[in-house]
Amino acid sequence: MTNFGHTGHGINIANYRLLANGQGAQGKKSPHYRSPNDWKHETRTHVGLGGTTNLASASLRHASDSLQAAAAEQEYADLNDVETALRQKIAQTESLKNALESAVYDLGVEFDACTALRGSLEERMNTVQSKLDLNKSRLQVRDKRPNRERTMDDVEKQLLNQQQLISAFVEKVNRAILHLDKEMGNIDACRARLMADLKDKANAVEVDTGVLAIGPEGGSEELALRRKQNSILKTPQTWARSSTDNINSARHQIADSTRLRKAIRHIIYNSRQAEHETARMLNTSMMAKLGSTSYLKEDLDRQLAEVREEQHKAEHQRRKLAAALEAKRGPLMQSKERYEMRKARPDREAVQDDVERALAREIAHLHAVTAQINHKANAIDKELENLEIAAATIEDNIRDKEDALASDRKMVLLDGRSGLNTPPPSSIASYPSTQLSAAKTQTLRRIGDLEGELSSAKREREMLENSIMQLKSTLRV
Repeated sequence: MTNFGHTGHGINIANYRLLANGQGAQGKKSPHYRSPNDWKHETRTHVGLGGTTNLASASLRHASDSLQAAAAEQEYADLNDVETALRQKIAQTESLKNALESAVYDLGVEFDACTALRGSLEERMNTVQSKLDLNKSRLQVRDKRPNRERTMDDVEKQLLNQQQLISAFVEKVNRAILHLDKEMGNIDACRARLMADLKDKANAVEVDTGVLAIGPEGGSEELALRRKQNSILKTPQTWARSSTDNINSARHQIADSTRLRKAIRHIIYNSRQAEHETARMLNTSMMAKLGSTSYLKEDLDRQLAEVREEQHKAEHQRRKLAAALEAKRGPLMQSKERYEMRKARPDREAVQDDVERALAREIAHLHAVTAQINHKANAIDKELENLEIAAATIEDNIRDKEDALASDRKMVLLDGRSGLNTPPPSSIASYPSTQLSAAKTQTLRRIGDLEGELSSAKREREMLENSIMQLKSTLRV
């Protein structure tokens, strides 16, 4: 290896230069002539010194070229590493940015779905509130029925059941709206976090793109001024995990919101089914109640006509008895006068003969017949009073039935239907009831007819029993 301080022969170059300049150990030139060997040796020495110097300079130039080449190669490698890292970072940031944009879009879609569901719940609430008001109005109308007609029948039970069901449904809808509002607030907060992260990612992409665009001549002062001096550097794992956590949080939020909407729709669907079924049953009960009340009124009308007819017959019979009693009054007076006149006979002629016995028997028979006629007349008078009371009671019941029918018709038509034979417009579940009501109406009519026949048979039996008792009492007399 070449030593730059010595020649290849081991001569110290610095000391040799001192000697060449005439400076020896004594620091002065020799005044004598030099020998040819010294002169030749000096020349050779100078030649060796020049070669050594040239070699040192060439070695230095070669080392400089090697250093410049290594520096240029290192600079190129470092530049490639920086640009590769920047491109990878930009691609990774763009990927996270796209994922954030997708999550923001999905959150927006879910928020719109929640908003639409909330709007449908509010519309449903208005509809249910109108049904609740209708139910209250029906209860108020039904409360004005006569006391005789105020019964805890199927209509009353269905109205109370529907009132309870609709109130519970209103409470469920209110709770669902509160849950949706809370969920929409969570979605807004999550979307705000994603939007902030997305904004940072967009700025980061812009900055990294600007950094990548900086050439050897330098970058713009604007980008340099935007650098934050107090920023805390994160690790790549922390940086990526922050956005990934936000995206995962958005996915979980969307899943929770989807489950909530599904649960709300399921609850609303079941409640609507129950509401429609209750409305159908209520409509059936109201129509059945109208039918049964009409049948009872018809039965009362028939019975009132029968009572009035019987009253007319009884009055006619009473007039006949009065005429018969009046007809017996003359023979009785005649028999009594004959009997009294016969008492005017002399004592010798006062005999209990056939005439006396015949007169006494005639008077007794006339008294008995007159008493029976009076008894019958009194019984008929009492029966006429009973018939009048029965007629008044039936008429009062008929008036109550008419008032009840008017209230029931008004109650049925409160939902806006055009007539009693049209289905209710407020519930599609009520339409099938019109097909079932025909058979049910015939059955109810048949039941009403049988009940009317049974009540008529009971009254006829009671009248026969009363007649038998009157005949027995007459025979005892």
